[in-house]
Amino acid sequence: MQRFAVLGRYLTIAALFAAVGGCSSNIKLEDLQSGATGALKAIPQAAQAIVPKAVKPPVGSATEVYTRVARGALTCWMGGQGGMRATHLFQADAKPRSEGGAAQIDIHERLKDKPNVPGKRVFAVTIAPLGEGASVTVDNLGLPQQEGEAMSLDVERWAAAEEGCPKEPITEGWAIPAAVTEPAQARKPKP
Repeated sequence: MQRFAVLGRYLTIAALFAAVGGCSSNIKLEDLQSGATGALKAIPQAAQAIVPKAVKPPVGSATEVYTRVARGALTCWMGGQGGMRATHLFQADAKPRSEGGAAQIDIHERLKDKPNVPGKRVFAVTIAPLGEGASVTVDNLGLPQQEGEAMSLDVERWAAAEEGCPKEPITEGWAIPAAVTEPAQARKPKP
């Protein structure tokens, strides 16, 4: 059913471009066929804009999904690589597997005068059991759009059983030891 809806949108856009092209007296059939006007090149781009982004489905039970998402958030967002530790707090409520495993993860702003008291909730992840699997809902409630989108992609990856932080670990200031080039005999102590 969804394929027909996407195809219908694509055909509607193609018809609009054809109608606009048909109204112009300067456009010739040869120009459209050669791509000189750019009209034909614009159709796939317009169609791509209306096709929904593929979402990676969560893998495993709600408890397994919660475990991965919480581990990723605590490591990548609240840990040394993420940089949210000084400004935000992590809170979670997870039901045991025997009760379905539903979970709620909230990221709150850290209050300056009471650093361990959660302030405004700015990001939320809701994990609900769905048969043998789970559903995951993400809400950016107050973070800048770019940061919220990046965090949403992190949650999607972790829920789909991908691990790790999106950024490379901080390595500035660390020096790799030089390889020893001396032969093994030269390193033996002298009698």
